[in-house]
Amino acid sequence: MLNFDLNRPLEEERNEEPFIGQTFQSLDEAYIFYKNYAEANGFTVRKDRSATRHGKAIRRDFCCHRGGKKPLKPFHPSKSHRNRESSKCECNAHMRLTLKRSSDIFPEEWHLTKFISEHNHNLLSSTYMRLLPINRVITTEDEGQILLYKEAGLSVRQIIRVMELQKQVKHGELSFIERDVRNLFVKMKKVVGVNDAQRLIEDMNYAK
Repeated sequence: MLNFDLNRPLEEERNEEPFIGQTFQSLDEAYIFYKNYAEANGFTVRKDRSATRHGKAIRRDFCCHRGGKKPLKPFHPSKSHRNRESSKCECNAHMRLTLKRSSDIFPEEWHLTKFISEHNHNLLSSTYMRLLPINRVITTEDEGQILLYKEAGLSVRQIIRVMELQKQVKHGELSFIERDVRNLFVKMKKVVGVNDAQRLIEDMNYAK
């Protein structure tokens, strides 16, 4: 079983390399471990192949996000978003978990049975890692603060700067960027628009 030492620095745990024979209580625990390791080492991960027996999962692979073959997509002149270059380059870095029972007195655990650490591409710096969409997040609490600052008339750049000061982080070290704030405003505008339309329909029905 994987036990995290509360006295060890978090960065040291994130850099701990997976090893054959390592065990986990669940696939979620294994995925979080590998995800943290990946973030500390310049790549991201995704869930890959799995195997089942009698409807029960018995094996699961977690691989580098650049694993797999590059898809062959037709070129669409009018659909630029579909013409983006795929990041896949057949990278073989991955971790395999197999469900096993060490002995009759112990429950089944997920055992790390295969681990390939080598990548066939350059790894990303911590700065670029923070900019990846998968690593950017606006929490519910941050959403409330952002919308409050917008209501007060602050621009997106001003909101970013105020929140950097509020969280006492260096410029560019928030868990989100200006684009994410703008996307939040678009999302909220759509939600408000839907609500306004719904209220209009309800008012019309009430008037009848």
